[in-house]
Amino acid sequence: MSIFVLSLGVLVYIFVGYPLLLAVLAAIFGRNVKKGESLPSVSLVISAYNEEAHIREKLENSLSLDYPKEKLEIIVASESTDSTNEIVKGYEGRGIVLYAYQNREGKRATLYKTVPLAKGEIIVFSDANAMYDKAAIKNIVRNFNDDRIGCVSGRLRYTNPNDSAVGKGENAYWEHDLILKKMASRLFKLGGGVNGSIFAVRKELYRPIDKFRGDDYEISGRVEIDGYGVVLEPDAISYEETSKRSQQEFKRKIRLATWNLRSTVLLLKESLVKRRFLTSLIFFSHRFLRYTTPVWLMLLFTSNMFLEGAPAGIFLIIQISFYLAALLGLLMEKAGRKSNFIFLVPQYFCMVNCAALVALFKNIFGKNEMLWEKVR
Repeated sequence: MSIFVLSLGVLVYIFVGYPLLLAVLAAIFGRNVKKGESLPSVSLVISAYNEEAHIREKLENSLSLDYPKEKLEIIVASESTDSTNEIVKGYEGRGIVLYAYQNREGKRATLYKTVPLAKGEIIVFSDANAMYDKAAIKNIVRNFNDDRIGCVSGRLRYTNPNDSAVGKGENAYWEHDLILKKMASRLFKLGGGVNGSIFAVRKELYRPIDKFRGDDYEISGRVEIDGYGVVLEPDAISYEETSKRSQQEFKRKIRLATWNLRSTVLLLKESLVKRRFLTSLIFFSHRFLRYTTPVWLMLLFTSNMFLEGAPAGIFLIIQISFYLAALLGLLMEKAGRKSNFIFLVPQYFCMVNCAALVALFKNIFGKNEMLWEKVR
């Protein structure tokens, strides 16, 4: 009974208690950013690994942004082995800067070598498959008028041209996450992490541990730990196409969860040492507990089977029905049939938590290697 109560309590906190706690804290202690219209110099750093299918569109998108050309430096940081670099070289006459690296060390190492070469006061990080709204950079940098702000996350919107089930699930997930981030942003905290396709940091606050430890989550986390605000700018919008199949998204989720679990433990330790207790709470609640959700789900289900009485039996039936709906949703996707909300939400929820479970095992038993992988 004690295991059942504990696991149920943790899950209730993750999905209900923590959002309510954030809402209360934001209502009591929330602050507003003092936005301004000044336009600092900006370096847009685009990470690229074998992006020949997207890089031309990305460069055209970047050149069309509504920001003074003399204040916007566009950099492509590439470890590509396909024709990506040749395509980028064709844009050098239009001001595009290419830093091409021969040895494949991963995205974090590429950024580690590239950011010190950037000339802008503000560094905006982007992916090659992320297309920006014209006003994205202007909207994101206006937050840096406030000296308290060190890092700003934009908002990712997924496009789903294939109307895939996983795409619908991804959109639903991000809408839920957006609610949490809006509340955390009122506290000048985004311990849940910025969006890697569109976020900006003051150059002097870019502080990776080494060339292999400096992804978007760790960079923004250290800005918070150093005492600067990290906020969300919902009007700075990036667009990406969703995965077409659950298998693609599953691989991506494993990669992200594996790395983010390691980062969370590291950042939790740093924030506690520096007595950033609110930041620690958000790291623990938004990241660590979320990635351990599959453990609590398994404990809940297993302990429920040993409980007697009608309420326990009904609760067990509800869980079984939920997982069966997820399985049916997956089978419908594999058969090429469209699923509705009843199957879509359980399917995506289970896919995400299965990926988190694999990530837990990889962190405990696997090798400490995470290279740049393309899954979309």
